[in-house]
Amino acid sequence: MSLSAALNAARSGLSVTSRWAQTTSNNIANANNASYARRDPTIVSGHSGGVTISEITQAVNTSLDSMYRLEVSRTATQDAIATGLSLYTAQLGDTGSDVTLLTQLTDFQNALGLMAASPTDSSLQRAALTDAQELTLSLNLASNSLIDAREQALSSAQNDITSINTTLADLAKMNEKLASGKLSEGQKLALGDEITAKLDSLAEKMDFTMRTDAKGRMEIFTTGGTALLLGETAETISFDAETGVLSAGAVDITPGAAGARGIGEGSLAGQITLYNDVIPEMSAQLDEVAKGLISVFETSDVSLAPGEAGLFTDAGAALSDPVAAGLAARIAVNSALVPDEGGAVWRFRDGVGATVQGESNDASQLNAFVDAMAGKTSFDARLGLADSATLADYMASLIASQNTTRANAETGAETSAAAALTVQETRLGFMGVNVDDELQQLVAIEQAYSANAQVMTTVMSMLDTLLDSF
Repeated sequence: MSLSAALNAARSGLSVTSRWAQTTSNNIANANNASYARRDPTIVSGHSGGVTISEITQAVNTSLDSMYRLEVSRTATQDAIATGLSLYTAQLGDTGSDVTLLTQLTDFQNALGLMAASPTDSSLQRAALTDAQELTLSLNLASNSLIDAREQALSSAQNDITSINTTLADLAKMNEKLASGKLSEGQKLALGDEITAKLDSLAEKMDFTMRTDAKGRMEIFTTGGTALLLGETAETISFDAETGVLSAGAVDITPGAAGARGIGEGSLAGQITLYNDVIPEMSAQLDEVAKGLISVFETSDVSLAPGEAGLFTDAGAALSDPVAAGLAARIAVNSALVPDEGGAVWRFRDGVGATVQGESNDASQLNAFVDAMAGKTSFDARLGLADSATLADYMASLIASQNTTRANAETGAETSAAAALTVQETRLGFMGVNVDDELQQLVAIEQAYSANAQVMTTVMSMLDTLLDSF
């Protein structure tokens, strides 16, 4: 090898070790950055016997990225449902609670039985009134809690939509940069990390699929196939609270909607599922309980004329047909039994429509109430519970079903979170930075630098010797 060739080889080696050291130090500096993909220089032999770095690559695995983002989306879906129902189900109670709608219904039913055994006892009548009022108040509170949960779901969905639209717009601008051809190698790598962070954030809100076009730009679609980002154009996501339709531009992407090419996972899907399906069904089931209570005491009260309200009312009125939604929020004890409202508790014994007291030991009306509560009542089978059951049995199935919905969502969120963590560990093992490995790289860089520097020193010494000889 000539002296000039040796000098060029050493000079190229120093240049390579300089870039190699810069890349390695950058890796170490970003060791705790979850969206940072490790940089690896590709060193190749040059034409004149030296070495060069042909490119610096990012450690990226698209399969692991997709798996991780899907599990994140699934976790967010179930977490949104579980969180959205937590306050309501706490109000509703469960099998471990001392006071639930079921225990209050049973307490009222037992109070009627005690009155039937002792119809002259006014203290039992007042106790029954208290139990009836507590039952209706709990139904009111539970229904209002569902109303609040639905409003919160809508607010959270709107926040998610704002975040998604901002992210898609940002990604469209990044696509513009990728297609411009003006980015340096370092800028491209940094933009790649920024894109990874944006996509990971987007996955929390919604599931999606992604591919890359010929210019290296992202193309993002819903899992149903609707385009969200093509080139530098992002669709705008919107939600119509009246119709319950989620749209990307003019395309229906509502989760769970028949025929929609939409999303299926993510916090947005969870909030819309709550708003469109879960909460309305739970509200309707509560309304069925209120409807059953009103109906049972209207049909079993012989003192009532047609169209008159019974022991329980729809905001003071008799049951209408059809019943307007939100009955559980309006159910109340008839003021004819409430002393503070000009009523009298003896109407438990004689019937709500009675104008004067009857025989003090006549328990026939009370027995009719007790029998009616113990008998089966018809319910709307389309709501997923029984079509015919006693009030207590229907209430028990309602509490069990609605608590199971929340519990299943919690379990689903925990399972998906564990899966996401497992995938992320593998993902970080591939793309992340191992500081020990990078420190070993620095040792190798130091050795390479010293060797190349020694070659240059030796060559320069030889050249000096040759020049001195002239």
